[in-house]
Amino acid sequence: MRFSMRSLFWLLILLSFIVNSSLANASTEYYVSASIGHDDNDGLSISKPWASLARVTKEKLIAGDTVKFKAGDSFAGQLIIDESGELNAPIRYTAYGQGDAPIIDGSAGSNGSELAAILVIDQDHIEISHLTVRNFRKQSKVNVADVNAYGILVKNTGKRVLSGFNLHHLTVEAIYPIKAKKSFNNTSVTGIRFETNPAKGMRSAVNTRDIYIHDNLIRHTARFGIALRHRPSRIAGITDTALDYDVNVRITNNRCEDTGGSCVLMNGIWQGLLEGNTFIRSGAMVEPSLSVNRGSGAWFFRSKHIVAQYNSALGSRGHNDSAGMHVDFANENILVQYNFSYDNEGYGTEILGNNKNIIWRYNISVADGTRKINVPRPEGGKSIHPGKTIFVSDFSVPKRIQSREVAIYNNTYFIASNSDPYIEFNAEQLQVLNNLFVVEEGGRLAKKLNIAWEQGEGLAMRGNAFIGNVSPNFIRLDHRPTVSQLTFSGELSDANSYAVPINWFKSIGTAATVQHPSYPAAGKGIFSHVRAIPTVDYFGNPLSVVPNLVGAGYHP
Repeated sequence: MRFSMRSLFWLLILLSFIVNSSLANASTEYYVSASIGHDDNDGLSISKPWASLARVTKEKLIAGDTVKFKAGDSFAGQLIIDESGELNAPIRYTAYGQGDAPIIDGSAGSNGSELAAILVIDQDHIEISHLTVRNFRKQSKVNVADVNAYGILVKNTGKRVLSGFNLHHLTVEAIYPIKAKKSFNNTSVTGIRFETNPAKGMRSAVNTRDIYIHDNLIRHTARFGIALRHRPSRIAGITDTALDYDVNVRITNNRCEDTGGSCVLMNGIWQGLLEGNTFIRSGAMVEPSLSVNRGSGAWFFRSKHIVAQYNSALGSRGHNDSAGMHVDFANENILVQYNFSYDNEGYGTEILGNNKNIIWRYNISVADGTRKINVPRPEGGKSIHPGKTIFVSDFSVPKRIQSREVAIYNNTYFIASNSDPYIEFNAEQLQVLNNLFVVEEGGRLAKKLNIAWEQGEGLAMRGNAFIGNVSPNFIRLDHRPTVSQLTFSGELSDANSYAVPINWFKSIGTAATVQHPSYPAAGKGIFSHVRAIPTVDYFGNPLSVVPNLVGAGYHP
């Protein structure tokens, strides 16, 4: 029998449909209930569920399968996920029934020795949702450090590229190690953590891709809420390419509160979106098990192409760092915009050394930078790091290197009464333009200045407005300053209180003209909704209405 090309085409389409339908039909739903289940059941119905995490781990799942845990039940021990799904057919772990989310409790099984309540090693295309995850470790385990514990741990050991993770509508809480060690670098306790090992050579270069963490509640973890770390390879041809980073990471609409360290760490990320999250009391010592006591809302390290927008960071504490947003060293193309920070005792803006193209715009910082030196700390000792409204440092490892191309413009900084934050500028090609500095009665700004470059290639400072008790030496750095009067009304913790009345702009001088820095990732991929050149202020008002805008936004 002879087929025309047209007939052959339609035959292939039909066969593809049949194959895909068969695959879809092959997927299975499994049910698990600690209260009514039994591991001898087939697990294929609500009436005959399995009982344990061990039974789930034993089953050889395939792409498209779903495991459902009964609402209201608690499951002791560790869930090991050792099968992968496929693109458009992930393996899902979720809940069924009415009531509280089912609990996966690593501390309740094996005498509380498990490193992670949910462990994924070298598997991908996984979706985990609508569960509560806990892991307060009680007992030691061979080859597992007592100082570490995780809620969900995803490890890429370097065997292949992993992709396709969707973690959402989870509560991850009470993640504590056996020993609440205060070592900053040796404690990695995390609610949700991704780890990727470095490449061993050009042919073994792998990364983890397409990670989506959204709509979760993460609280009471000894250090991090969410942390992603791709360890650097230091191999020629891989370094500074996407293979040396985890790629396409979206962390959106999460609430993170009461963590011993930072709520979010992005370490070794290539294209990361941090959007719509709320960070509360990172680094705060609200209980003894929160061991590190040093943490910013979000922390970026050795990453490229990061957008952080529409986040709120409130109440960060610690003897060092502890800003709303913290750009550490060795980053490139970082855009921080439309964020609100309040009562973070470290810094209003924190940017360290060896960075390139850092853009900080249309943010509101209120009552940040209140940390005082030589004052006893809740966690012990005395702080040697004073709070600062803006902290641009050359700190990097192994040697200090100034950052280049840093633009800080159109932000609102409100300095609260009884606070005295410092200012530090130490970068090449640093622009500080059209910011609004308002000092509440009883406060003071920039009594202490640390300025490495005053003008020229170092600092360009123009068009800023200063209100209240601001150091004349700080104002003097501005080539076109405005000294004016302006008061805000409303709750300090409400961002809407800091919209500037539109008539106020008529009383001040012309703002500096801003040549918006290039942001090459804007409009592409996970940044398709991000504009390189902004069109609205913090409050969503068109920028065209106020051509001489100073600060983050105005009343319409």
